[in-house]
Amino acid sequence: VEQLLTLAREEASSGAPQQEAVDLLEVVRLAVADMLPLAQLKQIDLGLAAQHAARVMGQPEALRVLLRNLLDNAIKYTPAAGRVDVRIDVMNGVAVLTVEDSGPGVAPDALPRIFDRFFRAGDTLAETGSGLGLAIVKTIAERHGAKLDVGSSTHLGGLRVEVRLALAPVDPDSVASSPLTAAR
Repeated sequence: VEQLLTLAREEASSGAPQQEAVDLLEVVRLAVADMLPLAQLKQIDLGLAAQHAARVMGQPEALRVLLRNLLDNAIKYTPAAGRVDVRIDVMNGVAVLTVEDSGPGVAPDALPRIFDRFFRAGDTLAETGSGLGLAIVKTIAERHGAKLDVGSSTHLGGLRVEVRLALAPVDPDSVASSPLTAAR
């Protein structure tokens, strides 16, 4: 029921979100903290594998929901004593938020459908769930103008989901007053 309500709220906000510059690292820290108890129950190593400073345009709470849903799926489908990594990279002027796991992954023929409402891949049916978590991720990503990419994790062997978000414009006043530029 909670997932249905979240999806309904996110879809009701179908227009462009009221955006602000968001510290992506802070969003990741909060979402990882939210999901840590679930990971600990399964003895899953959950953490930030790489971090680059990135400020993106968006809604902090919606981005936190997006990441929590990605982490929830990764933890849910990763076997006990597995691993879930989150990365923040900046490439070609875009922030890339990646969640990878050491779970079984998703069959290549099912990948195009994983963001569909109520879709659950055949080998994931043993786990409880509504099939709405990744639909919520897609809705939030679309509202933020983000690009989603899914595939196999070459690093951990399970699923890899990338969310590409536009970087926030640099505020010239904050750059001019930073200690690094003040020393020049």
